[in-house]
Parts: sequence; C-alpha cells; structure tokens
Amino acid sequence: MRSGKAADRTGVPHPRGVAPPVRSRVTVPTATTSRYAARFHCIGTACEDNCCAHAWRVSVDKPDYARLKRALAGSPAQREQFERGCVRGPDGGADQPYATLQKTPAGQCVFLAPDRLCSIHAAHGPAALPSVCATYPRILSEIGRHLSLTDTLSCPEAARLCLLAEDAVQIDDADPLAMRAFKVRHSLPATSRDPMVRNFLVVRRAFLNLLAMNEYPMASRFAFAANLARRLDATRTAHGGSAQDARIRDAMSASASARSLAAQDRACASARVSGTLPFVLVQQLLIAVRRMQAAPRFDALVDAVYAPFLDPQAGGPGAAGEAAPTLRGGELWEAYRVRRGRWERTFPDRIAQFVGNYAANYWMRDPFTASLDLRTHVLQLLARVAVIRFLLFNHPTLQGPGDGDPKALREALDRAAVDVVYAFSRAVEHADAVGDLLRGVLARHRVRGIRQVPELARF
Repeated sequence: MRSGKAADRTGVPHPRGVAPPVRSRVTVPTATTSRYAARFHCIGTACEDNCCAHAWRVSVDKPDYARLKRALAGSPAQREQFERGCVRGPDGGADQPYATLQKTPAGQCVFLAPDRLCSIHAAHGPAALPSVCATYPRILSEIGRHLSLTDTLSCPEAARLCLLAEDAVQIDDADPLAMRAFKVRHSLPATSRDPMVRNFLVVRRAFLNLLAMNEYPMASRFAFAANLARRLDATRTAHGGSAQDARIRDAMSASASARSLAAQDRACASARVSGTLPFVLVQQLLIAVRRMQAAPRFDALVDAVYAPFLDPQAGGPGAAGEAAPTLRGGELWEAYRVRRGRWERTFPDRIAQFVGNYAANYWMRDPFTASLDLRTHVLQLLARVAVIRFLLFNHPTLQGPGDGDPKALREALDRAAVDVVYAFSRAVEHADAVGDLLRGVLARHRVRGIRQVPELARF
C-alpha cells in the first residue's frame, strides 16, 4: 500500500487519499486485462509512428479543459499556448466536443515538442494530460461492475506486444483502481432485458475459448465462432429472462462439444473454395477505406502492394485527364496465392498466432452488442482478417524468394505483420463509419450467413 493513501475496509487504497465512511459492506468492481495490455508502456521517440503527429481529432471534455488550463496558467507564454492549442467548440448538441486540441500546418499536435515528446507531459506530468491522451492506446470497457482492459492496435508498440507473444491475449485479473485514470470507451448496464448484454462476459469468453483452440486450424476456429454466433442469434427469439439465459448456455455447450467441433472442422476443410469472393471483397474494402479518412501509413502500404501490378498507360482517362492505371488483378491474385503458400509452409504456427491474437483482441476491443447480431460481428472480423492476410503476404519486404536464414526470415515476417496490423488499425479503428462500410461491402456480395465462412476463413 502506498504511503499517504487511506484504505477502505477492502484494503484497497482510496484514490483520493481520504478514507470513505465505514460501511457494513463495500462493493469493489472486478477487472481483467489482456496480458499484453498490462505490459504496455509508451516507448516515446523509439516508436516508428508518433501518435501525436497523426491527423486524429483529439476531443477534450470540460474537466480535462479545466485541468489543462490550470496546468498552463503559470506564465503569459503558457496561457497563450493554452488558448492557441486547446480551443473551445461551439455550444451545441451532446455529440459536440467541449474543446479540441489544435494541429500545426504539418498535422501534428501543437503541444508536441521538437524532441517529439509531449511538452505538457514533460512540464506537468501525466496528471495534466487530457484523458484521451492519457488513455491511448488503452481501451477500457465497463460491463456492469466489471472493467475490461485491452488496447487498440493502431499503436505500433501495442500491435507488437499483441501479435508477437504467445501469451499476449491471455486474460488476467487486474486491479480496478489502477484503471481509474483511463477513459471508459464502452459501457454496458449491469442489468438489461437484452440477453446478450446480461450474459456478455460468458458469451465473450465462449468465443475467446473457441479462437484459442490451437489444436485446430485457424480457419476451423473461425468456423466454430460462426456456428456459435448462429446458435446464439437464434436464442433471441425466446421470451423470458431465465429461459433465454438457459438457451444461451445450451447453445454454448452444444457448440463446444467435441463431436460438434470435429464435424465443423471436417466441413470447413472439405468445403470447396475458390478465393474469388474474398479477393474481390478485399479490393473493394481497400478502396473504400482509403476514401474514408486520411491514414498516411496505410495509404503508403497499399500503394506499395499495388505498384508492381499497375499498368500506368493501359487505362482510360483519369480525373485529371491523364491515363488512369489499370490493375492486373489476375497477376496480383496469383502472386498472393503463391506467397501465402510459401510463407504458411515455412511459418504456419507463427502466422496462426498473428491471426488468432488479432481475432481475440477484436473480441476484447469491440463489444459484439454494438453489431447488428453476432453473425455480423463474426463476418466483419473475417473481412478484416482477409484484408490483413492480403496485405501481409503482399508486403513489400516479403516479396522476395523467401529463402535464407530462418531467423532473419521470421524477423522480417514479424516486422511485416506489425506494420500491416497497426497501419490497417490506424485506418479503421478510429473511424465511426467503418462498421457501416464493412456491412455495405458484405451485403453487396450477399455475404450474410455462415455458408461463406470457409471461403473467407481460408483466404
């Protein structure tokens, strides 16, 4: 116990240093964290892509605004810096930020110092930071009285920790008071008429358990998740709290039985797949995401992937009158197929770990209750994974023959995986419209149920 901190009757230090009134019973929230999220710390100038130099809009609420104003009130120069750097928004609806941190013409935060570190943090410590800055890349969800911590993988260091450690996405108990400084991103009520909200933690755990079954191929694990989603979506037709809860338990038990899993594994492995559907979906998603918002690293990666397969003079006139390049799609598909086969033969377990850890983090980061249904949540994950696999196996650093020192090849694969996942996450995990975008592309190709799951899962 830290000195200077009063403790309540649970023995937990009270956050404000003042002992609360004695009560006959004190309720303390429970908390869990992904293991890699507990290991995270900002690596500052060693990071390959400074988040403070990104074009994201950083909103500041009223308490943050007041705290920052007090911190920068020591001199006329500091007060001027505050007025210039933290600008109040117009008084409007609840969806309008109270204030916003400003950007330089180059697109970086005005409080970013020449040494590429935060000047507020350097001068006044982390307590003065806006809660968004203090929290990133952590994602804190409040599920009733339970706190759940993970990270967004738009941070390169978070992506590295999540993808490269075997135990990264294991869930551990955590100290809830250690999370009190983090901004809650998602909140679900303690009681609800929605059975998926009532049973959120056990349902999420069921999906995480299926994704962690390393004795099965990754594609089969996705098929397991899709089948469980189908069963659980069917329970929503029932009426009555306890009856629905019982049906949810029965669905999870039936989906996880050894006989059911073996049958689903055989069906996924024997399904006829061409690769055409996911290949077309990926190209449309890449185009749509690029149009959605500025994401320089993602745009540069996509350009590098497409560059060897573009004919600059083959297309018709473009928007500016010059010839629009034409993509040699057949060659691109063949290159992807060959590279994927080569790398998966060499490092099958490592690649399965990347995909499995990314999928587990998706279930921890994005509440499935925000999707139309569980089936949609699974299909959107499969679409994301298809994009990541396409970009990984076509990554510029992996386009060589793939022979040489195994250690060097594995290190190159690791670096490419981190680059792809963080760049893709920067493009989609900070865009509110990404859910609608994914649903729209899936709907155009009539990807609605689990019939197309093997095609997507084996891409």
